[in-house]
Amino acid sequence: MVEYNVTVTHSTSGKEITMAVEPQFTVGSVLEVLAENLQLKDRFVLATADNKILNPDLSLKEAGVAEGAKLILMPDPTGG
Repeated sequence: MVEYNVTVTHSTSGKEITMAVEPQFTVGSVLEVLAENLQLKDRFVLATADNKILNPDLSLKEAGVAEGAKLILMPDPTGG
């Protein structure tokens, strides 16, 4: 198992979180951990630095999230 760090910036608060992840983790599982740790009430999505929203069903490897990636945690633009 290869573990590496990614940096997630919360778009509304500007808070940066560095977390250790593994390539087989799904985008959705990373979102769940973030939602729990940050006590998020609304639905959020993870996006790349160029605002491409990541599919929660994909693994980080499939989504192209590599060591040192910078991701953005932002409110779900599609609403609830």
